[in-house]
Parts: sequence; C-alpha cells; structure tokens
Amino acid sequence: MTDALPSPETIVVISAFALIYMLVLLRKTLQGKFDLYDFLMLSMVAIIPAGFTLFPTLAYLVSHLTGVVFPFVVMFGALFLVVFAFMHNMTARLHRLERQNCALIQEQSLLALELQAKEGGQSSD
Repeated sequence: MTDALPSPETIVVISAFALIYMLVLLRKTLQGKFDLYDFLMLSMVAIIPAGFTLFPTLAYLVSHLTGVVFPFVVMFGALFLVVFAFMHNMTARLHRLERQNCALIQEQSLLALELQAKEGGQSSD
C-alpha cells in the first residue's frame, strides 16, 4: 500500500469547494429554504471528498478495512449511498405531498358543493 498524498493544489481546490458549498448551504438553511435533514445530506457531497483528501491515511485505512484497493472507490460508494438515501427521503416526501394534495382537492370540492347548495337554497326562498 503506497500512501500517495494529494497535491497541495488538489487540497486547496477541494477545501475551497467544500467551504464555499457549506457556506451556501448554511445560508439557505438559515433562510428556511432547506431543513436540517437536507442540510446534512447535501453537505455530505462536500464533506466526504474533503475527508478523503485532507485525511488520506484514514482513507487508505477505510479502503483497507473494506477490502477495496483504491480509496476513491470507497468515496464514490459513500457518495452513491448518500444520494440513494436522499432520493429515498425525497420520494417519501413526494408521495406524502401527493396524498395531502388529493385530500385538499377533495375537501375543497366538498366545500364548494356545500357552498353551492347553500346559495341555491337561499335564492329559491
């Protein structure tokens, strides 16, 4: 196992991306555009590559423990897992919103029908 360290340029680029991306996510979370779960899941896109770049010894240890030769394969696997978990949560939210939307449309239709019946009853008096 050769511990090939990332170049200083790579460290700077990935660290700058992670910092800027985390600040943008934090701002949107504080503005209420994201909730805490979204913030945590989306921040993994920056934290996982930064962790593998800034701590290469830990990356090689994780790849060795999982039996994978190259640490970047473990990193992309972790990113794929994060995307899968995020998509699973978004799908659950979408289905919940669809059910709420259907219930609201039905309720609005019943209220409109009731209002129409009341207006029809008052005009015939």
